Amino acid sequence: MLKGIRNSFISTSVLYTLLGLVLIAAPGKAIRWACFLIGAVTLWYGISRIMAYRRSGMEYGRRFELFIGAALVALGAFLLVSPRFIVSIIPAALGIYILVDSVSAIKRALDMKALGFEKWWGPFISALVLSVFGAVMVLNPFGTLEALIRFVGVGFVFDGLSTLVSTILADRLYRG
Repeated sequence: MLKGIRNSFISTSVLYTLLGLVLIAAPGKAIRWACFLIGAVTLWYGISRIMAYRRSGMEYGRRFELFIGAALVALGAFLLVSPRFIVSIIPAALGIYILVDSVSAIKRALDMKALGFEKWWGPFISALVLSVFGAVMVLNPFGTLEALIRFVGVGFVFDGLSTLVSTILADRLYRG
């Protein structure tokens, strides 16, 4: 039993480490593969919803099933055809949100200055840095996402290696 658990931890750790290394080395390809898989699954699910509608005898009350199926087919096809566009929307949207929030933070910092707070410059500098991050996310969304994917990859490598080391140490402790 313990040997099976140990082997499971070791194989999972190795897989996490390998996945992390792939994400670090080729984030663009990882993003495209993820879009392809999500697009294929969405397309398949949309087709299955349309087929379910057809099998139900195309009842009037089930037309929503047809609508959802058609929307999912369109979304899945779009993900398969232009994954880069879809992927770029997420960081760009977050970048816009960060920009808007940072403008509000700049205003609050300037209000603090007007009210006589001595340390108003801390929140002001922080808001300026935040606005730069937001602008980078809007202007270079794919590069931002690749950096995020690399960061996730580093997390997987760290998780995989730390679990591997702790499993090996625990196994030695248990045996010795």
